[in-house]
Amino acid sequence: MVVLIVLGGVCASFVYALTSAKNVSFLYRRSICDSCRRPLKWYELIPILSFIFLKGRCPVCREKIPVSNFIVEMLTIIVFLAPIFFQLSLNDLTLYYLIVLFLVPLSIFDFETFTIPNHINLIFLFTGLFLTNLQYLDPLGDFAAILVLHLFYFLFYGSVGYGDIKLFSVLTLITPLNFFLYIVMFTYLIGGLFVVLINLYKSSRVDKVPLVPFITNGVMIVFFLYEDIHLIYTGGFL
Repeated sequence: MVVLIVLGGVCASFVYALTSAKNVSFLYRRSICDSCRRPLKWYELIPILSFIFLKGRCPVCREKIPVSNFIVEMLTIIVFLAPIFFQLSLNDLTLYYLIVLFLVPLSIFDFETFTIPNHINLIFLFTGLFLTNLQYLDPLGDFAAILVLHLFYFLFYGSVGYGDIKLFSVLTLITPLNFFLYIVMFTYLIGGLFVVLINLYKSSRVDKVPLVPFITNGVMIVFFLYEDIHLIYTGGFL
């Protein structure tokens, strides 16, 4: 469990920084304070604890450390630990950790910026294809899914961002096809319900929401309830 906590925090921090990186210098330079550009000491890089001990501020310039870093690390650690307490219905831990490691930091980034960087989609794609050894690749089914996604984008232009379409395309290439379809279904069920509830309590209408947090929730639901969902969907309980 300790190993998962450390790995979850460290990897989440790296992927989140990679997501927001503007150029490749991020990969070989030392971590620095965003405000005063001071190189960070090793103990200032410890996930969770460094934020708490530093009280969310740089010890030199006293500027606030973005709380998003803390949230990403906490959420990633939680989802890393989840399989210890709850059994995965699709029993592929490699795929699970791969997807949540990219989607949790990307959820926070999408929430803040409404963007999904192209480079993180590409890294996610090639890492996913390599780690899954292409075992979930279904050329005909995946091509059809990607084609439908793009048709949806052009037919309902403005209702979904193209970054979301590219992210969905990555997911269909690294997951079983029916698993992916359930992800899409739950993404829009949860997202649609959220928008309806928000509009009930807000005077101004909300038309635009970041989709990646709902994709992440959909992924979590399908990972833990995949067999039940598949059984219901195929008429097993009817």
